[in-house]
Amino acid sequence: MKLARILLTLLLTLSVQVAVSADDTIPSTLRIGTSASYPPLTFKADGKLQGMEIDLAAAVGQALNVKTRLVELPWEELIPALNAGKIDVIMSGMSVTDARSKQVLFTEPWMRIGQMALIRSADLVQWARPSALFSKGARVGVKAGTTGETFAKAELPDAVITSFATIEQGTDALGAGKIDIFIHDAPTIWRLTANAATEKAGLMGLYRPLTEEYLAWAVRKQDTALANALNGVLDTLKKNGTLGRLMAKWIPVQVKVN
Repeated sequence: MKLARILLTLLLTLSVQVAVSADDTIPSTLRIGTSASYPPLTFKADGKLQGMEIDLAAAVGQALNVKTRLVELPWEELIPALNAGKIDVIMSGMSVTDARSKQVLFTEPWMRIGQMALIRSADLVQWARPSALFSKGARVGVKAGTTGETFAKAELPDAVITSFATIEQGTDALGAGKIDIFIHDAPTIWRLTANAATEKAGLMGLYRPLTEEYLAWAVRKQDTALANALNGVLDTLKKNGTLGRLMAKWIPVQVKVN
Protein backbone atom coordinates (compact mmCIF):
# COMPACT_ATOMS: atom_id res chain seq x y z
CA MET A 1 0.00 0.00 0.00
CA LYS A 2 2.84 2.35 0.87
CA LEU A 3 4.47 1.70 -2.51
CA ALA A 4 1.14 2.35 -4.22
CA ARG A 5 0.79 5.69 -2.43
CA ILE A 6 4.32 6.66 -3.45
CA LEU A 7 3.60 5.77 -7.08
CA LEU A 8 0.34 7.72 -6.97
CA THR A 9 2.13 10.76 -5.54
CA LEU A 10 4.77 10.58 -8.26
CA LEU A 11 2.08 10.29 -10.93
CA LEU A 12 0.18 13.31 -9.62
CA THR A 13 3.39 15.34 -9.42
CA LEU A 14 4.26 14.44 -13.01
CA SER A 15 0.74 15.40 -14.15
CA VAL A 16 1.04 18.82 -12.52
CA GLN A 17 4.45 19.38 -14.09
CA VAL A 18 3.11 18.47 -17.54
CA ALA A 19 0.18 20.85 -17.07
CA VAL A 20 2.46 23.69 -15.99
CA SER A 21 4.74 23.00 -18.94
CA ALA A 22 1.75 23.18 -21.31
CA ASP A 23 0.55 26.44 -19.73
CA ASP A 24 4.04 27.92 -20.11
CA THR A 25 3.75 27.57 -23.89
CA ILE A 26 0.88 30.07 -23.92
CA PRO A 27 2.24 33.64 -23.74
CA SER A 28 1.08 35.79 -20.83
CA THR A 29 0.30 38.43 -23.47
CA LEU A 30 -1.10 36.94 -26.66
CA ARG A 31 -0.10 39.04 -29.67
CA ILE A 32 -2.90 38.77 -32.20
CA GLY A 33 -2.20 39.75 -35.78
CA THR A 34 -5.04 41.14 -37.85
CA SER A 35 -5.51 43.11 -41.05
CA ALA A 36 -8.15 45.82 -40.85
CA SER A 37 -9.34 45.17 -44.39
CA TYR A 38 -12.15 42.66 -44.10
CA PRO A 39 -15.36 44.10 -42.65
CA PRO A 40 -17.38 42.86 -40.86
CA LEU A 41 -14.74 40.44 -39.59
CA THR A 42 -11.92 42.90 -38.98
CA PHE A 43 -11.84 46.59 -39.88
CA LYS A 44 -11.16 50.03 -38.47
CA ALA A 45 -13.79 52.61 -37.54
CA ASP A 46 -13.16 55.87 -35.69
CA GLY A 47 -9.53 54.87 -35.38
CA LYS A 48 -10.36 51.66 -33.53
CA LEU A 49 -10.14 48.02 -34.62
CA GLN A 50 -13.58 46.44 -34.72
CA GLY A 51 -15.34 43.37 -36.08
CA MET A 52 -16.15 39.79 -35.29
CA GLU A 53 -12.53 38.65 -35.13
CA ILE A 54 -11.77 41.49 -32.71
CA ASP A 55 -14.58 40.38 -30.41
CA LEU A 56 -13.38 36.78 -30.73
CA ALA A 57 -9.86 37.90 -29.76
CA ALA A 58 -11.23 39.41 -26.55
CA ALA A 59 -13.17 36.23 -25.82
CA VAL A 60 -10.04 34.13 -26.35
CA GLY A 61 -8.03 36.27 -23.96
CA GLN A 62 -10.71 36.02 -21.29
CA ALA A 63 -11.05 32.26 -21.69
CA LEU A 64 -7.29 31.67 -21.51
CA ASN A 65 -6.89 34.23 -18.71
CA VAL A 66 -4.16 36.08 -20.61
CA LYS A 67 -3.74 39.63 -21.84
CA THR A 68 -4.21 40.25 -25.55
CA ARG A 69 -2.53 42.80 -27.79
CA LEU A 70 -3.87 43.46 -31.26
CA VAL A 71 -1.18 43.97 -33.89
CA GLU A 72 -2.48 45.55 -37.08
CA LEU A 73 -0.59 44.49 -40.19
CA PRO A 74 -1.14 44.52 -43.96
CA TRP A 75 -2.71 41.24 -45.09
CA GLU A 76 0.36 40.05 -46.96
CA GLU A 77 2.57 40.54 -43.88
CA LEU A 78 0.53 38.40 -41.47
CA ILE A 79 2.08 34.99 -42.15
CA PRO A 80 5.67 36.33 -42.39
CA ALA A 81 5.16 38.20 -39.08
CA LEU A 82 3.83 35.05 -37.44
CA ASN A 83 6.75 32.91 -38.51
CA ALA A 84 9.21 35.65 -37.58
CA GLY A 85 7.87 35.59 -34.01
CA LYS A 86 6.39 39.10 -34.17
CA ILE A 87 2.87 37.83 -33.40
CA ASP A 88 1.53 34.64 -31.82
CA VAL A 89 -1.71 34.03 -33.70
CA ILE A 90 -3.49 35.32 -36.81
CA MET A 91 -7.17 36.19 -36.37
CA SER A 92 -8.10 37.95 -39.57
CA GLY A 93 -10.75 36.08 -41.55
CA MET A 94 -8.13 33.76 -43.01
CA SER A 95 -9.30 30.88 -45.21
CA VAL A 96 -7.66 27.50 -44.81
CA THR A 97 -5.76 26.55 -47.95
CA ASP A 98 -3.18 23.89 -48.78
CA ALA A 99 -0.58 26.55 -49.56
CA ARG A 100 -1.09 28.33 -46.24
CA SER A 101 -1.18 25.03 -44.34
CA LYS A 102 2.40 24.43 -45.45
CA GLN A 103 3.43 27.63 -43.68
CA VAL A 104 1.23 27.71 -40.57
CA LEU A 105 -0.75 25.47 -38.24
CA PHE A 106 -4.48 26.16 -38.45
CA THR A 107 -6.92 25.67 -35.61
CA GLU A 108 -10.28 24.02 -36.14
CA PRO A 109 -12.46 26.19 -38.42
CA TRP A 110 -14.82 28.67 -36.82
CA MET A 111 -16.86 29.54 -39.92
CA ARG A 112 -17.79 27.95 -43.24
CA ILE A 113 -17.93 30.31 -46.20
CA GLY A 114 -17.44 30.45 -49.97
CA GLN A 115 -16.54 32.91 -52.69
CA MET A 116 -19.48 34.79 -54.22
CA ALA A 117 -19.98 37.21 -57.08
CA LEU A 118 -21.02 40.83 -56.76
CA ILE A 119 -22.57 42.58 -59.79
CA ARG A 120 -24.41 45.77 -60.66
CA SER A 121 -28.15 45.38 -60.14
CA ALA A 122 -28.80 46.77 -63.62
CA ASP A 123 -26.78 43.89 -65.13
CA LEU A 124 -28.70 41.05 -63.50
CA VAL A 125 -30.06 39.65 -66.77
CA GLN A 126 -26.59 39.52 -68.30
CA TRP A 127 -24.82 37.84 -65.35
CA ALA A 128 -27.55 35.86 -63.56
CA ARG A 129 -26.85 32.62 -65.44
CA PRO A 130 -24.24 30.45 -63.64
CA SER A 131 -22.30 30.02 -66.88
CA ALA A 132 -22.06 33.77 -67.54
CA LEU A 133 -19.17 34.18 -65.13
CA PHE A 134 -17.11 31.81 -67.28
CA SER A 135 -17.80 33.62 -70.54
CA LYS A 136 -14.93 34.97 -72.62
CA GLY A 137 -14.01 38.56 -71.90
CA ALA A 138 -15.82 38.84 -68.57
CA ARG A 139 -14.10 41.59 -66.58
CA VAL A 140 -13.57 40.17 -63.11
CA GLY A 141 -12.19 42.02 -60.13
CA VAL A 142 -10.65 40.42 -57.03
CA LYS A 143 -8.70 41.52 -53.98
CA ALA A 144 -5.02 40.70 -54.31
CA GLY A 145 -3.69 37.84 -52.19
CA THR A 146 -7.08 36.30 -51.44
CA THR A 147 -8.69 32.98 -52.25
CA GLY A 148 -10.99 34.92 -54.57
CA GLU A 149 -7.95 35.83 -56.66
CA THR A 150 -6.77 32.20 -56.57
CA PHE A 151 -10.18 30.98 -57.75
CA ALA A 152 -10.44 33.51 -60.57
CA LYS A 153 -6.96 32.82 -61.94
CA ALA A 154 -7.45 29.05 -61.79
CA GLU A 155 -11.06 28.71 -62.90
CA LEU A 156 -11.73 31.69 -65.20
CA PRO A 157 -9.11 31.39 -67.96
CA ASP A 158 -11.18 33.40 -70.44
CA ALA A 159 -11.84 36.31 -68.08
CA VAL A 160 -9.94 39.58 -67.85
CA ILE A 161 -8.88 39.61 -64.20
CA THR A 162 -7.96 42.75 -62.29
CA SER A 163 -6.51 42.52 -58.77
CA PHE A 164 -7.19 45.39 -56.40
CA ALA A 165 -5.35 46.35 -53.21
CA THR A 166 -8.59 46.73 -51.23
CA ILE A 167 -12.21 45.62 -51.33
CA GLU A 168 -13.29 49.26 -51.61
CA GLN A 169 -11.21 49.79 -54.74
CA GLY A 170 -12.77 46.72 -56.30
CA THR A 171 -16.35 47.64 -55.49
CA ASP A 172 -15.80 51.23 -56.59
CA ALA A 173 -14.50 49.93 -59.94
CA LEU A 174 -17.58 47.73 -60.23
CA GLY A 175 -19.91 50.64 -59.51
CA ALA A 176 -18.09 52.76 -62.07
CA GLY A 177 -18.44 50.10 -64.77
CA LYS A 178 -14.70 49.36 -65.01
CA ILE A 179 -15.29 45.68 -64.22
CA ASP A 180 -18.37 43.48 -64.57
CA ILE A 181 -18.05 41.25 -61.50
CA PHE A 182 -16.24 41.44 -58.18
CA ILE A 183 -15.49 38.17 -56.39
CA HIS A 184 -14.90 37.94 -52.65
CA ASP A 185 -15.79 35.95 -49.53
CA ALA A 186 -19.45 35.50 -48.65
CA PRO A 187 -19.37 37.77 -45.54
CA THR A 188 -18.30 40.69 -47.73
CA ILE A 189 -21.07 40.04 -50.25
CA TRP A 190 -23.64 39.73 -47.44
CA ARG A 191 -22.41 42.98 -45.91
CA LEU A 192 -22.62 44.90 -49.19
CA THR A 193 -25.97 43.58 -50.41
CA ALA A 194 -28.01 41.85 -47.71
CA ASN A 195 -27.58 44.13 -44.71
CA ALA A 196 -29.55 47.38 -44.82
CA ALA A 197 -27.02 49.10 -42.55
CA THR A 198 -24.02 48.46 -44.79
CA GLU A 199 -25.33 47.70 -48.28
CA LYS A 200 -23.89 49.52 -51.27
CA ALA A 201 -26.43 51.11 -53.60
CA GLY A 202 -26.69 49.71 -57.11
CA LEU A 203 -24.93 46.42 -56.32
CA MET A 204 -26.34 42.96 -55.74
CA GLY A 205 -24.90 39.58 -54.79
CA LEU A 206 -25.25 36.29 -56.62
CA TYR A 207 -25.57 34.02 -53.61
CA ARG A 208 -24.44 30.85 -55.36
CA PRO A 209 -21.17 29.84 -53.66
CA LEU A 210 -18.33 29.44 -56.13
CA THR A 211 -16.10 27.61 -53.64
CA GLU A 212 -16.32 25.92 -50.25
CA GLU A 213 -13.92 27.38 -47.70
CA TYR A 214 -13.36 27.49 -43.96
CA LEU A 215 -12.06 30.32 -41.81
CA ALA A 216 -9.65 29.45 -39.00
CA TRP A 217 -6.95 30.98 -36.79
CA ALA A 218 -3.28 30.31 -37.49
CA VAL A 219 -0.26 29.76 -35.24
CA ARG A 220 3.31 28.69 -35.92
CA LYS A 221 3.79 25.06 -36.94
CA GLN A 222 5.54 24.17 -33.69
CA ASP A 223 2.97 25.86 -31.41
CA THR A 224 0.74 22.81 -31.04
CA ALA A 225 -0.06 23.54 -27.38
CA LEU A 226 -1.35 27.00 -28.29
CA ALA A 227 -3.38 25.53 -31.15
CA ASN A 228 -4.90 22.99 -28.78
CA ALA A 229 -5.73 25.72 -26.27
CA LEU A 230 -7.40 27.81 -28.98
CA ASN A 231 -9.37 24.78 -30.15
CA GLY A 232 -10.57 24.28 -26.60
CA VAL A 233 -11.70 27.91 -26.40
CA LEU A 234 -13.43 27.65 -29.76
CA ASP A 235 -15.31 24.55 -28.63
CA THR A 236 -16.48 26.40 -25.53
CA LEU A 237 -17.56 29.46 -27.54
CA LYS A 238 -19.62 27.22 -29.81
CA LYS A 239 -21.26 25.32 -26.94
CA ASN A 240 -22.07 28.32 -24.75
CA GLY A 241 -23.58 30.28 -27.64
CA THR A 242 -20.98 33.07 -27.76
CA LEU A 243 -19.99 32.30 -31.35
CA GLY A 244 -23.61 32.31 -32.45
CA ARG A 245 -24.28 35.62 -30.72
CA LEU A 246 -21.28 37.23 -32.39
CA MET A 247 -22.43 35.88 -35.76
CA ALA A 248 -25.82 37.50 -35.20
CA LYS A 249 -24.17 40.78 -34.16
CA TRP A 250 -21.76 41.15 -37.06
CA ILE A 251 -23.49 39.19 -39.84
CA PRO A 252 -27.18 39.65 -39.05
CA VAL A 253 -28.27 38.69 -42.56
CA GLN A 254 -26.78 35.50 -43.98
CA VAL A 255 -27.46 33.30 -46.96
CA LYS A 256 -26.71 29.66 -46.23
CA VAL A 257 -23.65 28.30 -48.00
CA ASN A 258 -24.39 24.68 -48.98
